[in-house]
Amino acid sequence: MISPGFFSFFNSQRALFTAQTAMNTVSHNISNANTPGYSKQRVEMEAHFAYSAPLLNARQESGQIGQGVTITEINRSRDVFLDASIRQENSILGTNVNLRNVLQQLEGILNEPSTGGINGTIQNLFEAAQELSLNPESTAVRTEFLQQGIDLITVFQQQGQQLQDLRRNLVGEPGIAGSFGVSQLAINVQDINDKLETIAQLNREILAITTTGATPNDLFDQRDLMLDELSQLVDIDVTATASNQINVEVAGQLMVRGVTQLDSLEVVENTGVIDVAFPVPDNDPSLVRTVTGGVTINNLIQDGAVRGILTAGGNGTTTTTVRGVLGDLDTLLTEIATQVNALQATGRDINGNLSPAPIFDLPVGAGLDLFRYQINPTVLADPNLVAAAINDPAATGPPAGFAGPGDGRNALLMGQLRDGAFAGLGNTGFVEYFNGVVANLGIDTRSFENRSDAQESLTTSLDLRRQSISGVNVEEELIDMIRFQRAFEAASKVVQVFDEIVQNIINIQ
Repeated sequence: MISPGFFSFFNSQRALFTAQTAMNTVSHNISNANTPGYSKQRVEMEAHFAYSAPLLNARQESGQIGQGVTITEINRSRDVFLDASIRQENSILGTNVNLRNVLQQLEGILNEPSTGGINGTIQNLFEAAQELSLNPESTAVRTEFLQQGIDLITVFQQQGQQLQDLRRNLVGEPGIAGSFGVSQLAINVQDINDKLETIAQLNREILAITTTGATPNDLFDQRDLMLDELSQLVDIDVTATASNQINVEVAGQLMVRGVTQLDSLEVVENTGVIDVAFPVPDNDPSLVRTVTGGVTINNLIQDGAVRGILTAGGNGTTTTTVRGVLGDLDTLLTEIATQVNALQATGRDINGNLSPAPIFDLPVGAGLDLFRYQINPTVLADPNLVAAAINDPAATGPPAGFAGPGDGRNALLMGQLRDGAFAGLGNTGFVEYFNGVVANLGIDTRSFENRSDAQESLTTSLDLRRQSISGVNVEEELIDMIRFQRAFEAASKVVQVFDEIVQNIINIQ
């Protein structure tokens, strides 16, 4: 028995198609060498089933005859465990980078480039008080002292407003219409929603293709890229299911289940209503919650850019938060005002009157005291009300206890406040307290800069490992192209020889 005569032709035909598919795949790899998220693809080949099959009625040959090559699948090079590690580290990086960026902005606001900063205006106020102690009868000197108080309040409020603006930009501000929708938090949350929607859409497209038996490698790459980008924004959990589908959880909340986006996120103003099941900080200006489930997830978000924004703009009182630095400035200005007013209340004005109006005035209102302090308009209108003189029981006046308009001893006590230490500031002085705030801020900034650098190095290292697995090496692809080209040429040669044989047979007379 002889074998079917066209085996060589069909074997070569399969070889041609296989080599052509392999070259197309190599060309696809080279074309996408610089495409973000692309994974190199490989054509998996195996020997076609042999002839003849071992059946009872099969032809009996000395052995099975091979029928060439066939393609089993075109797969992509990917390590799912490495992907999971990269996404976890991406989330941590997102937290650190956002906190670093905010801290650097805080440093820029509190930076003291000249005497016009907080330290400089504190010094100027108490130097003016000392000058007043030497010239208590001078209206010009009294006016200058009050002007230095105005300058001090102005600088505090200017820097406070910059901090307030920064916080509003991060998370919005209660009572300011529209501030939540344009905050960085809202922008990042919208980005999360867009990516969740894209992932659900990709799941639908992948399902439609896989049901035909094909493998949508490029769609897998697009979905993995979306997951990588999503992990930079918030911590996620990804679960693979049947038919190459995935489920995605954000902060423990199931957001995408296969082809369906179950929920999305929104940013709303914190009205003070606390979710019993998931309590949130009372003072967080913004709440991140699920739209359908209505679950507040501020405290459930562990990492990612959103976590960094929530921390920096949230209710914390350390120098890693805007609110913490604002609170420090508020504490400092309040202590200065309290100490100056205390001396003002015990002294005598230029006419010997006891307990004149306070120098620092705090109108009743909402919000931080920092933004409501002012120099008392009554004192500002009449600088003679500044109590430069002390209440001296030994002085005969008139009035009794008043040593005369030339007494500047109370103003001297005001000037000496500069070098005092106060319980309200942790037993430190005004300048020392502010320098401590700046120093702590610098320490926190350097810490998060170092953390960010270390985390960036780690994620870069992991990405390089992934590139070694999934990335396209153009030199390797060119070698494969030559290899498959040679296979194609060899198969073509067999077809050519077979064609010549057939032509010779046909031409036999």
